[in-house]
Amino acid sequence: MDILNWSIQTSPPGKHPVIVSEYLLNELGVFIKREQHMPKSAPLTALTGFRIGYAAIPGTDYRAAPMDRSAILWHKIASVDDSGENSLTVSGNRSDAITVFFPPELKRNVAEYIAVMRRRHPPVAAADPAAASWICWRDDDEWENPFAPLVDMVRAETGSNRFLEPEVLDETVLTVISNDPAAPAGSTRASSGEAVRPKFCTSCGAPIPLGGSFCGNCGTRIPL
Repeated sequence: MDILNWSIQTSPPGKHPVIVSEYLLNELGVFIKREQHMPKSAPLTALTGFRIGYAAIPGTDYRAAPMDRSAILWHKIASVDDSGENSLTVSGNRSDAITVFFPPELKRNVAEYIAVMRRRHPPVAAADPAAASWICWRDDDEWENPFAPLVDMVRAETGSNRFLEPEVLDETVLTVISNDPAAPAGSTRASSGEAVRPKFCTSCGAPIPLGGSFCGNCGTRIPL
């Protein structure tokens, strides 16, 4: 599938600073980069003529400052839930969550893209170096070019190698899968009150049969 890449204001209208989020959905997963935008006419900007850490946005009356970025790989997604008329919250790794805001005209495309990619990349419960690398990318404050397009940032990270600490790998372990990857985005069994059990062994990632209490691959006990 082709990538989906767009930018959208994700802060409430009229609030400053304005938060603008860029999203990327590709074969790897879901990515987001956020910036703060301040009007050049804002009090501090008007007083000093510039704002520390903010760079002029060509052709606009705004200055921008980078905030943060994040990523969740498809095989590390634990759930996808409706979080508004034009937003979905993607949860994954141990505690990561990305709220994906989209313009109304992209709603169907985004939901279908996520559903297809989750079917193609079933969850892997075991610790995963690939997912850990993107957690390191999320936490890295030394951006080579903080105003580079997200597509370029992801491309650059794909070709890099990072040192992974055990704690970072632990963050990628999935213990609960709360909805069905084959179900439409926003459909969740957990909200119906059904008990949620791990579908994959947290030690080796092997599938756990319904009602099973031990992993048939490595023998790890599965919590009831």
